[in-house]
Amino acid sequence: MKKSPIAVLCFAFCAFAVAGAQNPSRELTFPPLPANCSAQTKPFVGTICTRAGGGKHPAVILLGGSEGGDLMGHTLAPVVAEHGYVAASVAYFKEPGLPQALVDVPVETVGRALAAVAARPDVDSAHIAILGGSKGGELALLAASTYSQITAVVADVPSPFAWFGLGQYGEPSGCSWALDGKALPCVPVDAAADQQIGMAYTQHKPMMLRALYDASMRNRAAVRAAFFPLERVHGPVLCLSAHDDQLWDSPAYCAIAMDYLRAHHHPYADRTIDYPNAGHTFLWATRGLASAVLSVPVPGGGSIALGGTAAGDVKAAAAAWPLIWQFLAQTL
Repeated sequence: MKKSPIAVLCFAFCAFAVAGAQNPSRELTFPPLPANCSAQTKPFVGTICTRAGGGKHPAVILLGGSEGGDLMGHTLAPVVAEHGYVAASVAYFKEPGLPQALVDVPVETVGRALAAVAARPDVDSAHIAILGGSKGGELALLAASTYSQITAVVADVPSPFAWFGLGQYGEPSGCSWALDGKALPCVPVDAAADQQIGMAYTQHKPMMLRALYDASMRNRAAVRAAFFPLERVHGPVLCLSAHDDQLWDSPAYCAIAMDYLRAHHHPYADRTIDYPNAGHTFLWATRGLASAVLSVPVPGGGSIALGGTAAGDVKAAAAAWPLIWQFLAQTL
């Protein structure tokens, strides 16, 4: 069966943008984990990286995007630990013992990790943040709306409502998230827009997935039903968006999230920052122009546009990371 172009994007661009890889046809490989990091299989799948020194420390839960697996454990978790936190990267699908597709993924996956992290003797359980990017940003907002132990949220190019899932071969199927054994409402894919993306894929033309998400979002009733109860978040939300995001409209999503929080009198210092000339993966352009990923080639020809410029991504990343560290220091 032919793979969906959505799947080609979701399982390729996140992983290779974060890792700075230039050839998405290759399998990602990572160096051994640092001595202060350890792989986890129970009660959650992922990686924990600890900080040096005794006593209790704030913790940060990390969620990767729709690439699946534990990419964050090999990339960001060691860096977060170096900044003084216990970092816990949580895989939520595409690992042994987890769903193999991004459909009906239990929010309890994050809940189990949260409970395990909070119980650690080196963690100050009153100060736990969550940081997620793209699809992981979507899950971060959902988890923070579900679990009151989360006291701060960094959501990078997220969605504040649930989107359709990605089933076998990455085909749009059902909904992404489940809670208490029941699928949570989501925005379904727009069939006509999906067909247009499929035609571009078969003709090896550039694909603009933002058009698909924009068309799907016109289903306002579905958006309302799928919106997360962000008023339940027990801490401030920092929402980062890319002004030239060509995956989905992250500036609009962050603005909608902020409007919702204000309308519901959220009693915290919520904030959104929109970075000009930045694309969907700007946050990972931390090693100069060569680390910026503006598009992703797909098997069989064609490409997926992520937006931004190399210089714009690098400038945005250089501004965003100090802001993230400052935000975590002030809220944890």
